[in-house]
Amino acid sequence: MERLDVLVTPTLAELPVTLGSFDSTDEEPLLGLLRAASFTPFTPLFNVTGQPAASLPLWMSATGLPVGVQLATRFGDEETLFALAAQLETADPWAARRPVVRG
Repeated sequence: MERLDVLVTPTLAELPVTLGSFDSTDEEPLLGLLRAASFTPFTPLFNVTGQPAASLPLWMSATGLPVGVQLATRFGDEETLFALAAQLETADPWAARRPVVRG
């Protein structure tokens, strides 16, 4: 990361899924955990190391669900992360975006 200003990755390995997608069963009690790990392979590294990173909802799927992009910077460079996130939000604000909630 020392030679990079920002690393850009997806937030998730696939589009958001329906409730219950990570449920375990009595026969496979770790199924939900294993499913979650394959669903979020990009963010844990930054969560456990404390390296500055942010997930931003920069896109909406065809079904109206938020699609995140993760930005990560070198240790101690939160300024770059916050400045870039602010520029992206100014360019395409996401505060008013709301996914469709189905009952």
